Amino acid sequence: MDYAQARLQARFGERPDESSWRGLADARGPEALLEIARACGLRRWIAGIDASSDHHRIEISLRARWRECVAETASWMPERWQPAVLWTAALADLPALCRLARGEAPLDWMRRDPVLGPYAGAQDDARQAKLQQEALAFAGAAWPERGAAAPAGESFESQVRRAWRDEWRRRWPNRGDAQALENLAGLMESTFVEPMAAERHAFLRRLRAQFRRSTLRPGAAFAFLAFSALDLERLRAELLARVLLDRAGLAS
Repeated sequence: MDYAQARLQARFGERPDESSWRGLADARGPEALLEIARACGLRRWIAGIDASSDHHRIEISLRARWRECVAETASWMPERWQPAVLWTAALADLPALCRLARGEAPLDWMRRDPVLGPYAGAQDDARQAKLQQEALAFAGAAWPERGAAAPAGESFESQVRRAWRDEWRRRWPNRGDAQALENLAGLMESTFVEPMAAERHAFLRRLRAQFRRSTLRPGAAFAFLAFSALDLERLRAELLARVLLDRAGLAS
């Protein structure tokens, strides 16, 4: 874990500080925002995006960068932990996959995404079969019956996330790290049930403490990826807001 920890610490230290995020929030238009992002730790995320990129291209590009981030992080880890790390790449796709599993029409950008495209481009029955057998095979009993209501108090998305976590746990090679990883999983799950914006600073403090407590332990990689996912989510929101306003002629 020494090599992995050194790489994780280096990348963690590159993360943008709040002054960079404030600069992004104040940016006027996509070009200004991208210029600020290139000057801070967000530059890796915006590779392949320029001021002419539309929201479809941004969605596809950011998802590709996330998958690259997960793959790179896995490459730093001891081999026995790589399957558990690589499993986190699917998290970004779960909402889209659940949408398709419910029988809703795919969005245009999904057809162009290299991971979602084979499912979004398939005909309805073939799509359902492919999802059940491939991308959402781990969901098992959570798979929605057509016309059936979801269990009381639990959405299909919640069931899929729970099934995803169960599969993630099965990929842990060392149960001695289980408690730290369970703590991290519980912390991340809280973002689905609590208003993130209002509690963001407190949440990040708790996540930072988790990262530090996991020094030279596998949990450091997952805490780092949690930070990366939150940074990506925040950058995506800023980028899409600027692009959509710019296309509507409202940017000044």
